[in-house]
Amino acid sequence: MGREAIEGDGNFTLILYRVDREMTESDNLYGEASKDGIRFFPPVELKVIPILAEPENKAYNSNGSMRFLADGQLTFGIYDAQLAEMDVELSFGDYVGYAVNESEMRYFSIVNDGRKNYDNKHTILGYKGAFRTVLCAPIDYNEFRGI
Repeated sequence: MGREAIEGDGNFTLILYRVDREMTESDNLYGEASKDGIRFFPPVELKVIPILAEPENKAYNSNGSMRFLADGQLTFGIYDAQLAEMDVELSFGDYVGYAVNESEMRYFSIVNDGRKNYDNKHTILGYKGAFRTVLCAPIDYNEFRGI
């Protein structure tokens, strides 16, 4: 019933951009990928329960004269069964896109993939993990803009 409510009735979709860690080019010293060296698997649509945190008012300088409004974090819930059926795994550093309105997409990076879901909140009667809560941090527009 929970999956039917989320995947059918809720109809909240985000796009997962999984990083292909084998094909991504990285330097030999630190193992970091260059901006243009990151390779991705094909994007995947996921049905989720999205929770967008309130934007934060930040400053570029110490006296606060150059202010900007930064996107808040995206937290979403998803069933493990949906990921298994789609043969998809969420990983730290993968990107997600979420449409905040009809013409604007916001991008986030996964900072907690929710794999440790054996607590009572995420299990079926305390027996086995069934649901994940995934935390994503907002990213700079220059870091990722979709494929």
